[in-house]
Amino acid sequence: MNQCLRLLTLVICAAVLAGFQIPPSPAVRAFGDNQFWITVEDMPYVIGSTSERIVVPRGFVTDFASIPQPLWSLGLSPHGQYSRAAVIHDYLYWSQGCTRDQANRLLLVAMKESKVGTFDEFLVYRGVNIGGEGPWNANARERNKKLPRIVPPFEQNPSYCVYGNSTKVP
Repeated sequence: MNQCLRLLTLVICAAVLAGFQIPPSPAVRAFGDNQFWITVEDMPYVIGSTSERIVVPRGFVTDFASIPQPLWSLGLSPHGQYSRAAVIHDYLYWSQGCTRDQANRLLLVAMKESKVGTFDEFLVYRGVNIGGEGPWNANARERNKKLPRIVPPFEQNPSYCVYGNSTKVP
């Protein structure tokens, strides 16, 4: 009986905690400057209980949250509980399939789902509303110039490499 009670308790706790899971952090690798990062795998984000997905593609370049350095001492840095939401927001600002206001509100939704504290949510959201117009417009100009923001994957061990095993023309 005691084992059954423990098992039941574990099952109930797991079910309760399942509703409070924090989404995984984005899988990224830093560039040499440690300011920009590249996603090393697709990063899907399902919005709430919908079936709608935003997929930040592998190879997308992000700077996480563009928080001015003087605010870092207040506990807000480019990397925080809002990191996943920041990468999604960077992608929305680059792709510009949504309006800027929609992208900002989706940032807020993603922060809520990542269990970001209310105060940090407020500051980050206000920050993009106040300071996001410049980056939004810069992204539009860069996209119009066909500048890349997504590094394409490179083929590993392509079949043509075997012809480099000798100097003879095949």
